[in-house]
Amino acid sequence: MTALIGRLKTRPPVGGRPTAVAALLVAMLLWGSVFVGTEQLLKDTGAFTLAAGRFAVGLAVLLPLAYREGFRARLVFTRRYLLFGLTGVFFSYGLQNVALQFTSASSAALIVAGMPAAIALMGVLFLRERLPLPRLVGIVVSVAGVVLVSSTISSSGGHHVLLGNALMVGSILAYGVYAAQGRALGTSQPAALVTAASFGAGLLFLLPPAAGEVYLQGLPQIGAGQWLLLLYLGVGTTAATIFLWNYALRFIEAGGAGLYFNLVPVSGLVIAIIAGQSVAPVQLLGGALAIAGLLVGDHLLRGRGRRAGAHDDSPEEAEYGT
Repeated sequence: MTALIGRLKTRPPVGGRPTAVAALLVAMLLWGSVFVGTEQLLKDTGAFTLAAGRFAVGLAVLLPLAYREGFRARLVFTRRYLLFGLTGVFFSYGLQNVALQFTSASSAALIVAGMPAAIALMGVLFLRERLPLPRLVGIVVSVAGVVLVSSTISSSGGHHVLLGNALMVGSILAYGVYAAQGRALGTSQPAALVTAASFGAGLLFLLPPAAGEVYLQGLPQIGAGQWLLLLYLGVGTTAATIFLWNYALRFIEAGGAGLYFNLVPVSGLVIAIIAGQSVAPVQLLGGALAIAGLLVGDHLLRGRGRRAGAHDDSPEEAEYGT
């Protein structure tokens, strides 16, 4: 898999960082709402059935744009996109949905604070990206927030909570691999094409277990409000967010973009509180550390890039701080 991802790596396009940062900010704010919405739908829907429905909606929304960018159905069955869909759709979101059957939305949102570390690790392993000290500082601060959160949630439930938390960790590791693939593909392929192909490939893996759930449990019995929520998850937190994420990866390294995942626990916590879930003070502190990790890591890294640009004629290296 390392060789496959490595062969896809190309030099990123020059420019576009401000738009990419805006795309990441919107994506992360939307992503924070996924946990509460998913938790609500899982009361009446199987984990893989919900994931399949969500990505089917997302694929339907993206297909018109993706076709204009060159998407064709045969891409879904190629090796690179099958791997893309397996890691970023089936394992990442499948495990996330199963995890939310055992742990709370607020806990899941806070565990996502470990996403920057997972993405940076996979960027180093698969893309040979460097890990500058400022980014490492941001990751360490974020992980400190996760440790605070874990010390609270692990003592507030039984083994089922620990299982849910472990599945969420597996989910973010799978997404780290997906991010490395997205970085490699996104520098040479349009974002809508890459996203739609990954959705289609992911559905190939999601549909068999979803069919098994329907066979064993029957068709989900959901009302109009739940259908609207599924539509929101498919359009807002799937098609839009992952498209924006893959677009941003054209201009920002996977490890650098991963720092923005520190905003997901914060927005997820706010939405969970609005939905009536209780949050411990130590969890709020963990969320504050997550924001600090983003601010410290991104600010210092950009400052390092500006200093490098003053002594280097390469605009690409100055922009990325590499």
